Amino acid sequence: MPRRTHKRWAVAAGVALVWLLLLYLTGSFFGGTALLLLLVVLGVCCVISLRAAGIGPGHPWVRRLATRPWRDGQDVLRLSMRHLPEVFVTTPSGTLLAPNAVEVRLNPRDLSALTEAMDVGLLNESATEVYVDQVAGHGARFTGAGPAEVRVTADPSVPEGRFLLRQGRPSQYGAVPAPAPVPASAPGHAPVPAAVPAPAAGRFPAFTPAPVPAPVPVRAPAPVHTPPAPAAPAAGFRFGHDGGTRTEATLAPAGGGTPTMAEQRGPSVPLLRLVTGDKVAQTRMPGARAGRGAVELVLPQVPTISREHARFTFADGQWWITNLGRNGLTLNGAQVAGDHPVSDGDSIRWGGKPDALMSRVEIG
Repeated sequence: MPRRTHKRWAVAAGVALVWLLLLYLTGSFFGGTALLLLLVVLGVCCVISLRAAGIGPGHPWVRRLATRPWRDGQDVLRLSMRHLPEVFVTTPSGTLLAPNAVEVRLNPRDLSALTEAMDVGLLNESATEVYVDQVAGHGARFTGAGPAEVRVTADPSVPEGRFLLRQGRPSQYGAVPAPAPVPASAPGHAPVPAAVPAPAAGRFPAFTPAPVPAPVPVRAPAPVHTPPAPAAPAAGFRFGHDGGTRTEATLAPAGGGTPTMAEQRGPSVPLLRLVTGDKVAQTRMPGARAGRGAVELVLPQVPTISREHARFTFADGQWWITNLGRNGLTLNGAQVAGDHPVSDGDSIRWGGKPDALMSRVEIG
């Protein structure tokens, strides 16, 4: 259901509940309806008065009321991942379309709290995997032929504890034109190397080729030694203070001499599995929680397992576990206090007792 339709149904349900309550209190159909209309008129008058006083959606008081201080950055990101299907579009023929690029805008403080626990590249990669799974689960198809991309960015206009979903623009490299043919050299002169073509205008700054040196006269036919061009740095990500991600691309010479665009490569997150008896829970999302409640890694419904028993984060190329429950947690027989690295084949016992339920860790 679209977000706007969901809000309309929520307002209609609230009005209906208030009307039923007034009917119950007054015991009269006309009395309850009259009180409902009176409340509506009073509410409209209050809104008009506040607007006349200059108190609107952008006022600090209203923005403070719109915040959700009990949510941290990971809670906001997890909630936004569940609402990603709201960006889908339904065509008149009934086809469900999904944009290739989506922006998840968070308050700068929430995004800063997220980047303290994980790199922004891993954050975008995990969000993209969740989005692709949701597109496949809803039977939607992408609007473009390129890869899917979800970017988490900062937006000061978004209140703390809230998020905003917007259709973004996919990151595409400009096309690299074919190299110009090398003109024939005049007798007695060395061949003139062709200039390196610049990439087409796009997201990245234009590349200016180095000036070509003047032809050098050659007295006798001899092979001309041309020094190799210096290698260009690979493309990478840099995280700015505003919470945005900026991509820098450079040209690197290929084996045949034709300049090619460096590929964007982010660190991959290995798959984490928890094998508990005949049940398997798995995830690639850093910050995933494990327990018997509404979490990413759902464990068996055992009283000794808390609703949120542990949290798994990925940092420095390794998975880490943090105890969140009150029943204790042991890793390979040792009590877990704080953050501990987990490896393939480790055993996790969900509780401090020797007979507590145990899971095997599989990574890869």
